[in-house]
Amino acid sequence: MRIRRMTIRLPARLRGTAEHEARRIAQAVAERMRGDAPQRMSVAVKGQGTSGHALAQAVGRRVSTLGKGGR
Repeated sequence: MRIRRMTIRLPARLRGTAEHEARRIAQAVAERMRGDAPQRMSVAVKGQGTSGHALAQAVGRRVSTLGKGGR
């Protein structure tokens, strides 16, 4: 799946690895969507000091629970 545009706001503590973490999150989202993507979607998760990998997994899980057309 190809994601045309995605805006990701990361915590300031991930500033040094932001590009890597944003790519990891986008890959997690694409894996969970499996071609069933709505036009627009808003996903928010609480970081609470978790690692970039854990954030990527949390976003992926949230996307899969929203389903098509969810917000």
